[in-house]
Amino acid sequence: MKSILKYAFFFTTAFIIAGSIAYYSVSLFTKSADEIILPELTGKNIIYVLETLTSMGLNAKLHGTQYNDEILKYSVISQDPRPGATIKKGRDVTIYISKGPKENSIPDLRQTPLKQALILLEKNEFTKGHISYTYSSKTPENHIIGQYPDPFTTALKGSFCKLLVSRGTNPTGMVMPDIDGMRLEKAAAIIKDRHLHISKIISKKDLNKNPGTILSYTPQAGSHVTGSTPISLVVNSSENNKIMAPDKLKNGILLTHSLDPGFLKRHIRVETDMLGPIIDLYNEYMKPGEDIKILVPSGIYTEINIFIDHRFEKTIIIDPWKEDNDTGDMIIWESSHLQFYQPILPDLVKN
Repeated sequence: MKSILKYAFFFTTAFIIAGSIAYYSVSLFTKSADEIILPELTGKNIIYVLETLTSMGLNAKLHGTQYNDEILKYSVISQDPRPGATIKKGRDVTIYISKGPKENSIPDLRQTPLKQALILLEKNEFTKGHISYTYSSKTPENHIIGQYPDPFTTALKGSFCKLLVSRGTNPTGMVMPDIDGMRLEKAAAIIKDRHLHISKIISKKDLNKNPGTILSYTPQAGSHVTGSTPISLVVNSSENNKIMAPDKLKNGILLTHSLDPGFLKRHIRVETDMLGPIIDLYNEYMKPGEDIKILVPSGIYTEINIFIDHRFEKTIIIDPWKEDNDTGDMIIWESSHLQFYQPILPDLVKN
């Protein structure tokens, strides 16, 4: 009887030990089989990611989409858990999908001034592309005629936008007039009447020609010109190679001289050579304390003599070729009171 119990005890103990070993072996194997190391999914296409996760027994959970300048559209931006993490089968893997780089709507720039169009492009995160120019009768000068990409289409931010800009109406051709030997003011008036523009005025000294007259010019008379053709004039003056701004021909200078106070009217005479021949600007009686006002062109060498009660008062000289070195203003020279009067002569040069 004791032998039977002894064998039964050994048999039971061996069975328990064998069962325990088998249980732990199976549990260890099962536990190892349920855990997976999560691979790197970032940058992979969504189709590839879904197939990979499904084959691994994991569930793909889409959390959202975002714009991304570096990750292609329909590719994974990020994942949770992170790559290399250990995860059991049947668990969820959260992923974010890229919508690709952000696209903006192209603004309508047509008939918009160029400066404003460039501001709109920058505001909408686009880049200025090549700018071309052409004439147009329907679009004002320096306004946008057309653009590429077309308005209201979409493009990636930072994309280039090409612009076609108007030069205005195509200028009508004409023949350059003959202005040789004319005074500068008369030549400028003729050029202006023909809707041409002066680009440069240069001085040259020629003692055989009258001061202030045209010595040469380009283009030459008879040449084909348009409103955009630059015209250069060479004008006779006391010095060589001086430059006069063409805008001076459009402006005027108001000169004033105040009469002394008193009781009786004063006889005033003002003579000038601004128009070529010597003429009187004033020849009348004025009340004491009034101002003599003289408007003269700023682009013409002019001498003005003022007489009060038949007595010479002073000379005013306007020389458009001379400017103050510091301010750039034109110098106006006025004489002091003289004991005698020197009349204006065409060949007189005053120092």
